[in-house]
Amino acid sequence: MDWKPGLILRIKDYTFEDDSSTRDKYSIVLYTNNKELYLIHSLTTTQNNFSVSSSNYGCCIHKSFLPYYCFPKDEIIGDENFSFEKDTFIFFHNNVRKELFSKFEAAAQKSYFGIISLGTLKVEELKRILKCVLKSKSIPSEIQKELFVFKEGL
Repeated sequence: MDWKPGLILRIKDYTFEDDSSTRDKYSIVLYTNNKELYLIHSLTTTQNNFSVSSSNYGCCIHKSFLPYYCFPKDEIIGDENFSFEKDTFIFFHNNVRKELFSKFEAAAQKSYFGIISLGTLKVEELKRILKCVLKSKSIPSEIQKELFVFKEGL
């Protein structure tokens, strides 16, 4: 797989840490270097536990100062006409992580734990998400610096 910034991934049969349930999970690669990829680890949710409006497409700030990104259902966000079937939210709280390429390469090879590319975000969409990520106070400073430099270079 070509691991590049903006890559939209579906991870089949992912086991969630909070409740051990298993279902497909979506993630987005934000940045890559020669050995790691930076991704939104706990993307995405259709559960609107914060009762935020789904009519605001893009970055918003919850009243608790938590930045989040909203994708309205059926909004095409990638180069392969990908869209979410439901209003979908990314709440940026301790969920941007660095992972080794080798970990994802191994997972992509396993048939029981497949990683499927759904296309790549449009550059403007990636910039908007990065800008929103950088508003979060819970992103480690090392990752924040690298993402800022990358965003400025887009």
